[in-house]
Amino acid sequence: MPPLTPLITLTAAELAVLRESRVCIPVDDAVFRIEGAGAIDCLQGLLTNDVAKLGDGAAAWGAFLTPKGMIITDAWVVRDGTSAWVLVPASAHEATRQLFARTMPPRLAKVMDQSATMKVRWLCGTTPSPIDGATIARPRDAAPFTVLMLTANAPGHTARLVEQGWIAVPSGRADVVRLLAGWPTLGREIDEKTLPQEVRFDELGGVKYDKGCYTGQETVARLHFRGHANRELRGVCWAPGERPTEATVSDGEKVVGTLRTLVQLGDQSVALSVLRREVAVGDTVRTGESEGVVVQPPFDLGEPAVA
Repeated sequence: MPPLTPLITLTAAELAVLRESRVCIPVDDAVFRIEGAGAIDCLQGLLTNDVAKLGDGAAAWGAFLTPKGMIITDAWVVRDGTSAWVLVPASAHEATRQLFARTMPPRLAKVMDQSATMKVRWLCGTTPSPIDGATIARPRDAAPFTVLMLTANAPGHTARLVEQGWIAVPSGRADVVRLLAGWPTLGREIDEKTLPQEVRFDELGGVKYDKGCYTGQETVARLHFRGHANRELRGVCWAPGERPTEATVSDGEKVVGTLRTLVQLGDQSVALSVLRREVAVGDTVRTGESEGVVVQPPFDLGEPAVA
């Protein structure tokens, strides 16, 4: 059986640029603008993170949930005074639009879909200097990038970033940034039956347990205070030159999960997988004809993952 095809493959030199340089990555996000007297309160009642305590110009990552606590989409909220920007993966564009239509009364919160006029970039490496006409949002919690929003047709932004020493790289590099930092991706690590605690929302600051009520809170809080998730997001690494031949992850004869995001970095394959919680960090698992080692994200590729 041939090896699985990695989502993206980088040479050692390309990986070095991504890890050691100031890079600008285009991200295909949908963008909404929420304005009105109740804009912040409405978002506070939807997002797992705390929007009310978010400082002006800061960004918070969280999720919008179903009433049963399942993730509809992950989202970034950028505070802009009494208004806010909401960034979601393009695949969640319509679901988010429908969610806002159901939950945000027009007299309190005006929702404007700005996806056609605003574009999003991730800036990795450091925080950029101010750029006229662009919004730079600094994440409040842990994040491997700074969020940059700019008008789609505004001239000169790319040139000014280059002047500051930023290197423009292809959009696929965002998948590598997310994977190495252990961030889940909608449609891969996150599906319609995923709870926030199963995909590192606690570790990444995506859930605040001391905020007010929000949709799905009861399930999330009960799991946090009275139980535990049966699955956890882990990393899997293979020895240099080895690659998985199946997406199914097995521990002995038992199937314990599936590979979700697989990338090839130089001569090493690394992946994210939602695994049964009894699989411990350091365990060896089978992925078809190969064996990998379970690691705790974020990945540290500076040290050998497999002896």
